[in-house]
Amino acid sequence: MTRGVPAGAATAVLWIVKLAVLGMLLYTVSWLVLLLAFAVVAAWLARNADADDENQPEWREGHSGHGLYDKNEWRHDMGDSDES
Repeated sequence: MTRGVPAGAATAVLWIVKLAVLGMLLYTVSWLVLLLAFAVVAAWLARNADADDENQPEWREGHSGHGLYDKNEWRHDMGDSDES
């Protein structure tokens, strides 16, 4: 007996504290790994996103009037045939 606490009880309390600290560390690390996995997936999705958006036609005013033009100034819709 050391200072009123049995040696077996002191060893048991020490092991309980060590296991509790280890459990908290594992819990924290698991959340950090999950966060890292989400970041890696988001980066992969951003990298493999369709870069075709630049080549998609858009509605705007061009040399042949308002219509659907691509980046090369080519009109993709030929307009309304009823217009004069």
